[in-house]
Amino acid sequence: MSGAGSPASVAAEKTPPCKRCGNRDWAIEQRHKARLRWLFEVIFAAPDVWIFQSESAGWPGKEYELWTCRSCGRRARVA
Repeated sequence: MSGAGSPASVAAEKTPPCKRCGNRDWAIEQRHKARLRWLFEVIFAAPDVWIFQSESAGWPGKEYELWTCRSCGRRARVA
């Protein structure tokens, strides 16, 4: 993955197919989450992180990935 704002390409074998065209070629861009969205995710994750520390997924990240199909232009957001 690359820094915020610059799309990167991912190996086709490891990516899911596009639901519209079936292609596996994606441009991936990382963007910052909105402050309110990130705050709600932290509040929602707090009990899980504090109670089940070893089994928890941890605190939510401040960025999300925006996947764009290089063939048809369909977008998918990944947390």
